[in-house]
Amino acid sequence: MTNKIIVIVGPTAVGKTYVSVELAKKLNTEIISADSMQIYRGMDVGTAKITEEEKQGINHYMIDIVDPDEDYSVSDFKRDAEKTIDQMLLKNKIPIIVGGSGLYVNSLIYNLDFGKAKSNETIRKYYTAYYKKHGKDALYEKLMKVDPESTEKIHKNNVKRVIRALEVFDLTGKKFSQLNTDIRKESDKYDCILIGLSMERKLLYNRINQRVDEMLSKGLLEEVRGLLDKGYSKNLVSMRGIGYKEIIDYIEGITDYEEAINILKRNTRRFAKRQFTWFSKDKNVKWFSMDDLNAVDKTLDTIFQYITP
Repeated sequence: MTNKIIVIVGPTAVGKTYVSVELAKKLNTEIISADSMQIYRGMDVGTAKITEEEKQGINHYMIDIVDPDEDYSVSDFKRDAEKTIDQMLLKNKIPIIVGGSGLYVNSLIYNLDFGKAKSNETIRKYYTAYYKKHGKDALYEKLMKVDPESTEKIHKNNVKRVIRALEVFDLTGKKFSQLNTDIRKESDKYDCILIGLSMERKLLYNRINQRVDEMLSKGLLEEVRGLLDKGYSKNLVSMRGIGYKEIIDYIEGITDYEEAINILKRNTRRFAKRQFTWFSKDKNVKWFSMDDLNAVDKTLDTIFQYITP
């Protein structure tokens, strides 16, 4: 039995879904999603969740595993994904992990032990009481002062995460944002082949704009309204995701329809840029261009040859 895994990363809309399914067919294996939004049930259109037709009979895991109001951390993902990986390896299948959520991916291929930072109930209770007395804005301001980098990734509505970041800083003197990067040592648990898919920026941005238009035609507005009607709060971490917060602003009259769509497209383009920046820093990634959409099969052959020399 081998411990080889294949990880496919890259920005949104670059073509990861198609490439991963085609590779899985060639290798007679299965796919594990590393997407922090596709874990949510009922959030299909706005997350560009893979359809049954797109799966082409290939089993996919780590999709539709929690409801939008359930907490699900990176460490939860690491635990559940590793269990799935190990089960696949026992069946002599090479797991293909595909997704654009950087921390989800890195939790599997690097020793990011999020539990290593000590916890302190007294400190946690202090910040919880502070939040109840002064509100989330005041709590967030505290984090902004000691760790502004974390506030770029943690929304103020995610009070539990804000408190954890403050707790870590008080205990270790280290920023929570550093905790997720300073211990980035390669794991020896798996023999990882890291594939990156890239695309010329203008072409990628055009694809992103088209994808948003497709989401709208497939019922994004109706999906968001349906989630709100079910009682899911707009302040949930899931509902603050790109594709949902912009539509909620339109529904609430904060923006008009055209403005909301333009903001959604802009935010998705910015997200893609951040994804590429994140993965491009990893020297272990072998990059393959997806610029020529008419030659995707040729690119697939090249990737396959790289994987199976």
